[in-house]
Formats: sequence, structure tokens, C-alpha cells
Amino acid sequence: MNGRRNWVRGAAVALALLGATPALAQQYLSGHEDLPLLAGLHQDPDSVTVFDTPQGRIVETFAQTSQPAKAVLAAYAETLPQMGWTRKSQTRFERGAETLSFEVVGNGSPTVLRILLTSD
Repeated sequence: MNGRRNWVRGAAVALALLGATPALAQQYLSGHEDLPLLAGLHQDPDSVTVFDTPQGRIVETFAQTSQPAKAVLAAYAETLPQMGWTRKSQTRFERGAETLSFEVVGNGSPTVLRILLTSD
């Protein structure tokens, strides 16, 4: 229960960083039910690629926002540790056998993120 409370607190902070209100419904990335799609991000449903193999899983998707990449990465840096992720760099997180990475694609507006989740 305490982990859930911490996650909700982290999500509220992340939403505030993105200029949204915490009252907005939380959505999750297609392809991984455990990763939040923070307010202001819009996932391209046609961009989801999922590979399941005996060696592990790969989930790749793209999302865009009008927010600067720095704000989005800061919001995830605040939220993901509340969900058990350990920050390894500005754009990479680990949780058990999973690695989550963000890549800013291009440098225009809107901000486009490539989100890649791999697991062993």
C-alpha cells in the first residue's frame, strides 16, 4: 500500500512538472501496462512494436508532446523511482531484468520520444 501511495505522489509531481493537474486520469503505454504515459504525452498507437522471445522482451513505441524534452525527462525521473525503477542516466532506468530508455528524436516541435523497454 505504501508503494502505491508513493507512486501516486510521484505521478502528481510529474503531472505538475508537465503543467497538468493531478486530477487527470492516468494512462499507461500500450505494450507495457506498468509504464505511465504522463499527462501531455500522446502515444502513437501504430508505433508500438512488441517482440517476445525466449531471451526476453522488447517493447518500442513513440510518443509526442508540446512540452520540452527536458521537462518530460524530469517528470519521468521523478515518477519512475516511485514504481521501483533505478535511474542510471538522464534517459535510462533499470528495474530487475528490465531496462527502460528514452531517446529524443529530432529537435523540433513537437517533442518526439522513442521509448524502449527491454527485459532479459
